[in-house]
Amino acid sequence: MAMIGSVIIACPLEQVFQVTNNHVTEWSNIVEEEETLNVTPEVIGSTFRTVTSEHGRKLKFDGVVTRHSPPFESGIRMEGPAFSLTVDYTFENVPEGTRVTQRSTVTGKGIFRIIISTMGFLMKKSNSGALQDELNRLKAFCENPPKSGDSRPQQS
Repeated sequence: MAMIGSVIIACPLEQVFQVTNNHVTEWSNIVEEEETLNVTPEVIGSTFRTVTSEHGRKLKFDGVVTRHSPPFESGIRMEGPAFSLTVDYTFENVPEGTRVTQRSTVTGKGIFRIIISTMGFLMKKSNSGALQDELNRLKAFCENPPKSGDSRPQQS
């Protein structure tokens, strides 16, 4: 199941790239924990572990950096017990600041492969909404950084 979302952020390209990739737990409503396991000199191939929470369920993923061309693109692949997730970001200068586009692909494993293929059309709308919510949170975090002690942006 593939999804795409985009948002324009009134901040410089380099800042948006940095915040998107290095401060995920601060702006994301889904990613709760992220632990770097190994950093390669070229960044691509670096590994990490992440914990997400969605609809009250916590999921653990092992991840690897698959793309890293600052400040224009980045990408990761995460493997969990039920599915794998590939996320690619592109960043481009626009007159209003920076356009961030996220392309995500979810691939089910085992029984979840069947569920995603048969119910994907229903799940896609919900997941596309969640993707856009996350991009909107990134926008809010970049444009209105929280004051110290208040790390997650508030939705308006």
